[in-house]
Order: sequence, then C-alpha cells, then structure tokens
Amino acid sequence: MIGLVIVSHSGKLAEGLKDLADAMSGQPVPIAAAGGLDDPEQSLGTDGIRVLEAIREVLSDDGVLVFADIGSARLNAEMAIDLLEPDEQEKVRFCDAPLVEGVLAATVQIGAGSSLETVLREARQAALQTAPGEDQPETAGTAESDGVTREFTISNQLGLHARPAALLVTAMNRFTGEIRLANLSKGRQPVNAKGINGIMLSEVAGGERIAVTADPAEADAVFAAIEDLIASNFGEEGSAPAAPVPVQRTAPAAPPPPSRPAHPAAPAGPGAFAGIPIAGGYALGPVHHVRRDLPAVEPLRISDPAAEIDRFKTSLSDAKKQIVDSLASAGTRISAYDRKIFDAHVTYLQDPEIIDTVAARITDDRICAQAAWRDVVADLARTYASLEDPMFKARADDVIDVGQRVLSLLTGDGLSADHPSGPAILAFEDLRPSDILTLDEDNVLGICSSAGGKTSHAAILAGALSFPVVFALGPALAGVAEGTRVLLDGTAGKIIVAPDAEIVAAMEQDRKTLADRRARAEVVRTLPAETSDGHRVRAAANMASLEELDAVAGSGAREVGLLRTEFLFMTRDTAPTEDDQFGVYRAVVNGLDGRPLTVRTADIGGDKPVAYLDRPPEANPNLGWRGLRYSLGVPEFFDPQLAAILRASAFGPVRIMFPLVSTLDEVLAAKMHVRRVMDHLRARGLAFDEGLEIGLMIEVPAAAEMADVLAPHVDFFSIGTNDLTQYVMASDRANQKVQDLFDPFNPAVLRMIARTIKAARAAGIWTGMCGAMAGDPVAAPILVGLGLDEFSMTPADIAEFKLTLRGLSLPACRGLAAEVLDLTSAKAVRDRAAGFLRQ
Repeated sequence: MIGLVIVSHSGKLAEGLKDLADAMSGQPVPIAAAGGLDDPEQSLGTDGIRVLEAIREVLSDDGVLVFADIGSARLNAEMAIDLLEPDEQEKVRFCDAPLVEGVLAATVQIGAGSSLETVLREARQAALQTAPGEDQPETAGTAESDGVTREFTISNQLGLHARPAALLVTAMNRFTGEIRLANLSKGRQPVNAKGINGIMLSEVAGGERIAVTADPAEADAVFAAIEDLIASNFGEEGSAPAAPVPVQRTAPAAPPPPSRPAHPAAPAGPGAFAGIPIAGGYALGPVHHVRRDLPAVEPLRISDPAAEIDRFKTSLSDAKKQIVDSLASAGTRISAYDRKIFDAHVTYLQDPEIIDTVAARITDDRICAQAAWRDVVADLARTYASLEDPMFKARADDVIDVGQRVLSLLTGDGLSADHPSGPAILAFEDLRPSDILTLDEDNVLGICSSAGGKTSHAAILAGALSFPVVFALGPALAGVAEGTRVLLDGTAGKIIVAPDAEIVAAMEQDRKTLADRRARAEVVRTLPAETSDGHRVRAAANMASLEELDAVAGSGAREVGLLRTEFLFMTRDTAPTEDDQFGVYRAVVNGLDGRPLTVRTADIGGDKPVAYLDRPPEANPNLGWRGLRYSLGVPEFFDPQLAAILRASAFGPVRIMFPLVSTLDEVLAAKMHVRRVMDHLRARGLAFDEGLEIGLMIEVPAAAEMADVLAPHVDFFSIGTNDLTQYVMASDRANQKVQDLFDPFNPAVLRMIARTIKAARAAGIWTGMCGAMAGDPVAAPILVGLGLDEFSMTPADIAEFKLTLRGLSLPACRGLAAEVLDLTSAKAVRDRAAGFLRQ
C-alpha cells in the first residue's frame, strides 16, 4: 500500500494530522509523522534525518508521498529524498499540495485503492478547489448532460462531514467513470465525487438534497452504493431533521417537470427567510450578487528573492494607502470611532511576524510573493477561525479582508468592482469592512448576506448605514437568481423573494408609518422624557469615544449614563498615562456643558482584550479575570484611571461606576482605592469633586441577588442587561446558536431587574440601565412600570424613546410590569408588551 510522510515544523501538528487521516481512511494507511525537533528548548523545526527514517518506515513497492508545511520543511524533505538509494528514490514523490487538504485527500484515495499517480493528482487538486459559490474548474470526462442524474436526501444528522465524506469517496472510487455531486439545497456547483475536498467544500448538511450524476453504464450501481450508505446512516447515530421549506407568501408554484436538471435552479416561487437585523428600514428592488473571485495563485518560481520581497513590501504600503484614501472618501459616512476598526487592518499590514514569515517563504522556497502571502494569510485566518471565543473568531474575516486587498495588488487584478450599474440590493456571502468602504451609496438600496453576525467589524460599520442591512440569511440567499425582485426588511431581519402586490403594499405602508414616526420623534427629541401623565425619567446616552461627543450633544440626552473607557486602552500600543486619560475625560466633561457624565472604569477582558497587558490565557474569558476583578488585582492600572476621573470631576459633574461587581468585598475594596487616590491628589494639590457619586453595575446574578446588601454602600446602580442576560440564562451573547435564550425579556432576567430596583428604592438610591434593553421601545413600558430612573442608550435611539414614553401612563405601566413578571417565557412577555403599545 502507498505510504504517506507528514513533515512539519510542529511535532504535535504532524501527529495530530496523522490521527485525523487515520480516522478518515477506510482501512489502515501507512502514515509516518516527521515533525519538530528533539531539543526541549526549541522544539519547532525539521530534521532531514528524521524525515529519511520516516520515509523508510512506510516505504513499499507501491510508493510513498511526502508532504511538508512551510519553508525549511520542504528543503529537509527534498534532502531526505536525495539521501535515499536510487531504487528507493524511484518510489518516492514529493507532493506540493496544501498540507492538511493534501494529506486527507491522499489518505482517502489510498484507502480506495487508487494508484500513486491518481493519489498524487487528487492531493494536488486540493490546491485547486474553489470556495463555495466560486466557479469550479473544468474536469475531463463525460459531460454531465450525457450522464444519468438522481437526487438523494442525506439523512445522517451531521451531513457529509469528514468521515461520511471519506466513506462516500471510497465507495465512488470503486467505479471507473466520472461521478459528479452537487449540493442542491445550497445551490453549489457539481464537484468530483471521487475527491474529498470537493465534497467537503460542498458543505452538505444533514437533511439536505444532493444530485449525483454518473456514467449511464455504471449509474445503477453508483446509485445503489449511495442508497446503501444513506440506509446505513453513514455508520452514525442520529438522523437529520427535515430541511426547512421557505415560507410561502402566494399560491404554491406549479410542480416541477418530470426530468430535473443536475444543476439546481433558483427558487421559482416567492418565499421568505430570516436573518439577523443590522440596520433598520425597507428596500425593494433587484438583487445583485457581489462576487470576489480572484484567480488561483500559482507558486511561481523566482530568481531574485530580494527583489520579490521589495515588491511584497511595496504592496503592503500601497494597501495601507488604499485604506487611508478610502476612509477619506467615505467622509462622515463612517464615524471617527468606527474608523478605528481599520486600525486593525493596518496593524496586520505592519505586523513584523507576518512580514518576516512571508519574506522567509519567498527566500526559502524561492516562490512569488503572492503565493507566499496567500499561504501565510490562510494559515492565520484558520488559526483565528479555530478559536472558541466568537469575538476572536470574527477576526478571521479581517485577516481575509486584508489578505485579499494585498493579493489583488500583487496579482494586479484589483479589488472587486462587481457593483451594479443601477439601484439594487447587494447580496454577499459574507460582508467585510472593505466592502463598506467601497460602496456606491447612490446605487445601493440595501445589503444582505448569507453569513455574518452582530459581533463582526462589518456589522458595526453596517449598523450606521442609512439603508436596511440583514446578515445571516443562510445559504438560500445564494440560490436567489440574479436580478430577482426582493423585499429586504431590515427592521424584522428578513428577505422576501418575488413579493406579490399585497406584500409590497404592506411594506410601503410600514415604510410610511416608520417615516412618519421618525418625523414625530424628531419633534420631541429635545423635550423632557416623560409619560402622558407627567412622570419623568432621565434619558441618557452611551458613549465609547471622544469622537461621539457631537452625536451625544445633539441627541436630546440629559446626561451620559455610560462612558466606556476601554477605547483608551484598546486603540493603543501602550497603556495611557494618567494625564492621557485626564485629557480625554476633561474634554468630554467640557463638551457636555454641565450635563452629568458617568465614567465606567475599564472593563478589560472577556470580549475586550488588550494585547499589551500581561494577562494569562483563560479558558472562559467572560467568566474570568475582567472588569473590577482585574482592576483590583492590578492597582498600577486602576489607580491612575481613578486619579484621571477624579481630576476631571473638577470641571463638571462626574460619576464613577464599577463594572462586573460580584461581592460587597469588591465594592469596599474599590471605594478604598478611591479614598487612597483622593488622598494622593490632595497631597499633589489637585482639585476634584469631594462629593462625586460612586455606583456599580448590576451585571452578575450574585449582585442582583445581593442588591439590598450592596445598595447602602453606593449612590446608584446601573443595570447592564447584556451581561446580566448572558449570565442569568447561561447563554453566550455572541453565540448565534443560543440566541433564543439570550433575551432580556425572559421573566428570569426581568425578576432580577425588579429585585435590583426595589433594593435601590429601599436604600434611597437611584437605578439606571445602560444595556441594550434600555433603548428598546417594547421594553420601555415594562421598565417604567418597574421604577427605572435612568435609561442610557445609543444616542440615535433617544428621540424614539421619548416619543414612546409620551404615549404611556405610569399606572398602566405599573400594571403591565406586574403582569409580565408572572409570565413564563420571553416570547410571552414581548407579545404582551407589544400588544400594550398598540392599545
């Protein structure tokens, strides 16, 4: 049997890949791992003698394929082959396919009994497989129109993931003719059913439909083999649920013709599918799929590595200039704070480790810069994507975004200019920050995407756009034919394909109602936040940077209920000094013209990492060393911030607020730090407000449960519903799979809020809220009824909040609040509150 040798700088990587390949092969395949060095102080590297021994370990008359990862690994592999005896060398081939994809493809082919040349060809084909949605390369063989096609439903729960895909490929390799497979449910192009990478990239999930096309002479046997695999559930437990059917808005479409094509057609009838709302509003128009196809990059040999490295570094400089120029062209469309997202892109372009790794590949492998850059960026993106924390996983999109920008410069193909010539709704597989920079807003009615989430940088930027944006509509979006008329509802987060006249008329009425409400909200924007019977609350704004001061000043906010100070630490290479922080806080105080400012001490950790701080890695950062816990543990970090806040209080009303409080001991320790810093400021002759208010955030269930114990020691509470909901419901707020649980309207969360407000009232202190719930109009009557004093929200939501409030009365709100606390689900609470607002 053909043997495989895996050469890697990391011994763990080589052994792990060997284990994965063993698990996927239909029968034992001789695989030897030759990774790392024996030096305990420097275990990364490759050893030519170790590679030589590995080759001989698996050598047979059938031959050996050698795979290597980067740089010197290939050189050591080639050296080991040169050290073999001539008769041994004839049986050994070096394969320059991508390491992981190549090894897995080769393993499956060897298990299927393929020849050395076939195995080598399939492994190399791994480098040519294109991403979902891209054009597939042409392959030799019988045209699909000459074959016989049959459809199947994949019934095992997890679909054609690694092991089932390997079983299918092994079964298909028993036949001599060409066999093609297409994922009908996702609208993917047909791939070679005898190659593992094509099957994996088709992403066939449980319950999805596939079309298999085979040579007429073998078709019955091919289909029988597939039916046997499906009947055996691919050797797995658990069946898939039935595939979801789009919601029908009109009469069902006519039945399909008796003979179905191998290529799935776009949906003929109207349907709707839901996603994640990012920016509200409505749009009606033709859909335009934006493609980002770049040609495959061949690892071209170069003769002058130094010149190639210079060309690479020039492309990095040009990419940075592109970003700067695009930001300048965007003008006020992108806020000063959101522009900091692109600081990360520039950081990648200037990262010495990335630059040095690419330069080393160019020098060691003597390959072109675009091939070296592509491989390094792909590895980095895979590393981010493999992380558990959703916030870090989302950075893979930024890496790919930057990677494509530089690659386009190196290849001379330019970034995608695939934008419509007329007004259209743009459909992306996954929107990226650079896409927003290059938008021609005159021709964009709305934006939708198959993937994406609220935590991505693209979502942050898109949320400020003036037209509807919806993410995560799923693979069905790719099946909507180019030019199809669709209705995009950014408020509800859904898209309706080919809407009928009744749906369009309803949308136009909703749009008119929305425009009318916005106009009425603008009228009350600067008026007090009060109910129809004169009960007043405080409408406040959340801030995250000095650049947002103008927006806050014009929003109608009475105060700033939350100044997030993490931005001072996250956008720098070193920690800001006391004077650095004081300068910013004083500027905000001066800009508010006497309106109070609540400064939250830095909530470092969790989803807000700071690279230069010496923090240990944590298995679960959101439950770890963050917020006040971190500040108390690092006084050299905490005390300068307290001093800066206190000094700013000499110029206007300022409050201090501590995040993520869990115990009374933490509150007492934090207040002791404040007193000590006050003593130091007095000794330095620096002024501050001796009586400034000190409060804490209720974000942890323990704090809500013990609110009556905490309240006598502070001047106010502020409820952070984002974290409170996350912890009460044990549902990661960034994990889309548990978003049904992450809902502040759940009665369990509402009871925590009610308990907190009641304890504050009993102690004679006030309660605010600075989580997302504070700006939700549906929540307003419940929170007013519970007795919330301050509502702090995004500045843009304040006018709408005030308008909602003016349609309420305090007695009715109290009745609603008491009622919903006895309900049993978040849906029931939302439905009751929405009905209350419609009365």
